Amino acid sequence: MTGMLVMVPSVHVMMRDGQMWMDDKFVAGLHLFAREWGGPTRVVLRQGSATLPFASPVTAADLPGELRLIAQDAPISAEDLRGAQVVLGTADDHRQLDLARLCGAVGARLVYAIEYPLQTRLAVARLDLARRPLRLARSVQWLLTQELRLRRALRSAHGVQANGYPAMAAYGGLNDDTCLYLDNRSERETMATASEMQARAGWNGPLRIVHAGRLIAMKGTQDLIPTAIALREQGVDFRMDIFGAGDMRQAIADDVARHDLGGAVHLHQPVDFATGLVPWMRRNADLFLAPHRQSDPSCSYLEAMGCGVPVLGTNNRMWSELARQSGGGWVMPMGQPRKAADIIAGLDRASIAKASAHALEFAQAHDFHSEFRRRMEHLHRVAAKPA
Repeated sequence: MTGMLVMVPSVHVMMRDGQMWMDDKFVAGLHLFAREWGGPTRVVLRQGSATLPFASPVTAADLPGELRLIAQDAPISAEDLRGAQVVLGTADDHRQLDLARLCGAVGARLVYAIEYPLQTRLAVARLDLARRPLRLARSVQWLLTQELRLRRALRSAHGVQANGYPAMAAYGGLNDDTCLYLDNRSERETMATASEMQARAGWNGPLRIVHAGRLIAMKGTQDLIPTAIALREQGVDFRMDIFGAGDMRQAIADDVARHDLGGAVHLHQPVDFATGLVPWMRRNADLFLAPHRQSDPSCSYLEAMGCGVPVLGTNNRMWSELARQSGGGWVMPMGQPRKAADIIAGLDRASIAKASAHALEFAQAHDFHSEFRRRMEHLHRVAAKPA
């Protein structure tokens, strides 16, 4: 009989007027974990006040299994984990790095999921705190100290699930049972069809460039408009559509107006992924521009590829390896929008069509259900180990 799976995610539950609000994707994931695990489940969630962009009100009855809420700053206790056969924790959350001791106390196996290696966390800190040198120095010192704790924690776990190539390269050697997965939301039935691929290959209008995601510095948002300006200077016939929200959104709108780009650059509000963005990209995009300034395992790469849209991304550790393995796009220097424009200007319809086909093929082999199945098989394998 399958024992209990206890999940300790990093995402929080938002409390508003006594009502719980949860990220829609997260709730769907809980139901999938419960169904595929095949035994009882519990989720331990922290209460928080930070806004969740795509959230809905929920009750405990809307969730599978048991829900245990803890205060935002409360430590996780052995009681929160008691009865677990396997605990799935998040090593990116420093508050969870002593779970091995708690799991030992209750006789549970521990699996950590990890996304961000040290280099990525340092890059994010530098982008966030570039104008606050003292705070940056303190943050870097803290991250270096936490890295020692994190590596000890991964060694002590019964298994590790590494999301993305950078995490696997950094930490795969610390634990003999490490599973690589490529997290994304793309499902086979929502990927580009043969007729859509044919229509894209036959398109002879402006090059349709799209960017979607959080409009923040770590995602390279500051390079979008300079790339558009450089494309215009080179005489490239293009249209750029930008979907998203974030602290750089207003700056983009201001720059579009300042540089008279309104005929070529179009700024949109965030739209629902499955019902809005995916159908739009399948029909209206030739190239996904991903000027990320760090190596996070962004879902955007595979999700664009699943729409049959090749990616132009920076030479970060995630996209460089994904581009090499898939052939689904091109690599550009990080933080150099004029170089990005040079690469785009040199693309022809044949090369875009070839990369588009490679992108879709790779995405089909790594759709959401395939990657999730890999994770569940790993959890069941760990469950069979002695505690």
